[in-house]
Amino acid sequence: MSRDDVEEKEILMEIKNLKTYFKHKYEFDEWRILDGINLKIYRGTTLGLLGPSGSGKSVLARSILRLVDYPGKIVDGEIIYKGQKLYDLPEEELDNIRGKEISLVLQNAPGTIDPVRNMTFTTSQPYRAHSEDEMENYEIKMLVIDQLGKVSIREPTRTSDKYAHQLSGGESQRVKIASALMNNPTLLIADEPVGHLDATVAKDIIDLLAIMKEKFNLTMLLIAHSLGVLAELSDYLAILYAGKIIEYGDVDTMFYSPRHPFTQGLFYATPSMAAKGKLKPIPGVEPDPRKYPTGCRFHPRCEYAIEKCKEEEPELIEFEKDHLIACWRAKEIPDYEKAEY
Repeated sequence: MSRDDVEEKEILMEIKNLKTYFKHKYEFDEWRILDGINLKIYRGTTLGLLGPSGSGKSVLARSILRLVDYPGKIVDGEIIYKGQKLYDLPEEELDNIRGKEISLVLQNAPGTIDPVRNMTFTTSQPYRAHSEDEMENYEIKMLVIDQLGKVSIREPTRTSDKYAHQLSGGESQRVKIASALMNNPTLLIADEPVGHLDATVAKDIIDLLAIMKEKFNLTMLLIAHSLGVLAELSDYLAILYAGKIIEYGDVDTMFYSPRHPFTQGLFYATPSMAAKGKLKPIPGVEPDPRKYPTGCRFHPRCEYAIEKCKEEEPELIEFEKDHLIACWRAKEIPDYEKAEY
């Protein structure tokens, strides 16, 4: 389902004012990694999430499923999925959703695969956790072989007997995707699915995700730092900066007409995105999440900042239809000059 059909579709998940903070017991200050996230994910579409390294993209993925470990803590917010408030559910009920309704593919696939279990066990784990059928080992193995074939694993029968150290990076990621899709989930959260893979293998995984989205009628939250990956797979794009979503829109609008100075800055800092003579880094550094600046959190790095930007924090509001921006000067910012090919 594409973004063109969104008006006919429902909101599958809504994230409201999500705050996830980190604090060690010997520290005085909290690290406000997610500090009021608001997002909507429409059924049948892919929402891409882009932000600097360390901005909390992976924390958001784990927060959705209430999988944040110490010293992290979800301190506020709601996750509404199919009308249910996930944070109000007891752990047992939420466990019935994890891996069945909502699946998570983590970054750095080789490090997330049990090294002492073969791929039959690894791939079938979500299925066995949720299935009410008692199946023989050979039946599970046949299911796994079929699933590995669906994600274009070569020689799926042999791969089902392999262990993590025997897999390439691309094979590891395919196994993780196969495992995540064992229960035909409604929502797939893919956290840096092609991180640490070489360009050729990454392209194969991108193509695979596009095929799987159509085959399984998936809704996806795609977390990536690669603009190419997000452009290829996303219907919508959200920009995360300093604990907040600062711009959101359909992928064409975001790539051709970004309005927030940080979004434009990201693109101007990317050789393939910047017009001739426009390539330049974003000045300054990201703010300390223990003590964000007052007002707009980007204002110390923004060439367009005025006094109001330093004093009042802008809300994420509609700039145009389906294009939301948190910037006091959005209407005055010069148009983005995209590279021409």
